[in-house]
Amino acid sequence: MLNDLVPSEATLREARPGIWSALPPDAEGARYDARAAAYDRVVGSALYNRLLWGASPERYRAFARRAVASGDGLLLDAGAGSAVFTAGAYADADRPLLLVDRSLGMLEAARDRIADRAGGTLPSSITLLQADANDLPLRARCIDTILSMGMLHLFDDVTGHVAALGQVLAPDGTLFAMCLVDEQWPGRAYLRLLHRAGEVAPPRTYDAMRRAVESGIDATVDGAREGCMAFLTARMGDTM
Repeated sequence: MLNDLVPSEATLREARPGIWSALPPDAEGARYDARAAAYDRVVGSALYNRLLWGASPERYRAFARRAVASGDGLLLDAGAGSAVFTAGAYADADRPLLLVDRSLGMLEAARDRIADRAGGTLPSSITLLQADANDLPLRARCIDTILSMGMLHLFDDVTGHVAALGQVLAPDGTLFAMCLVDEQWPGRAYLRLLHRAGEVAPPRTYDAMRRAVESGIDATVDGAREGCMAFLTARMGDTM
C-alpha cells in the first residue's frame, strides 16, 4: 500500500515487525512510547471517562465505526494511538486502513490489539506507519476518510494541524474528529491542570474548536457534544 501513497523521495524503514517508519532512526522517541500500557488502563476506563469527561467509550467506538462505514476507500487514522477505542471497528473493516502515530510504543499496542480482535493476525488491509501527523509523508489528496481520535486538543494551532490533514484528503473526502473541549465541571478543571502540566494545549470551548476546524479544512463542520467530548464531521466541498 505504502508504495502507492508515499512520494518517491520519501525514505521508509521497518522500525518494528509490521510497523514502517518515515522518521530517522535517531529521531527523538515520542513521549508516549513508555506509557502505552498505563494509557490504555486509564483512557480506556468507562469510569474515568464518565466521571471526568461526562462521556462514554461506547460513544467513541460508535463514532469510529461511523467513520469506517462512511466509504470504501483508504481511511487514515491520524494519531492512532493504541487503538483502544478503534480496534473492533478496524478488525471488522472492509476497507484499507493506514494507522499513523509518532509513538512506536502506541503503534505496537495498536497492532497487537487489532490482531487479537481479528483472531490473532493483523488484517492485510491495515498498514501501520510511524510519522508526524503535521508532516505526513503522503501524496496529496490520496485519502478518502481521515479519523482523528483524541488529538485536536493536543495542538496549540488546531487550524494549522487540520490544514495539514486537509492536504492529503481527497476533494470529496471526509474528516471525523473527536476531541476534548472546555465545557463542564470537573472536566474543565482537569483540562486546565493538564494544560499547566504541558499535556494538552490551551483548552477550547466546543464552539471555538468547531470554528478552528472549519478554518483549517475550509468546510462546514457538523458536530455534537457529550460532556467535554466533541464529535466533529466535515466533508470537503461542503461550505456555507
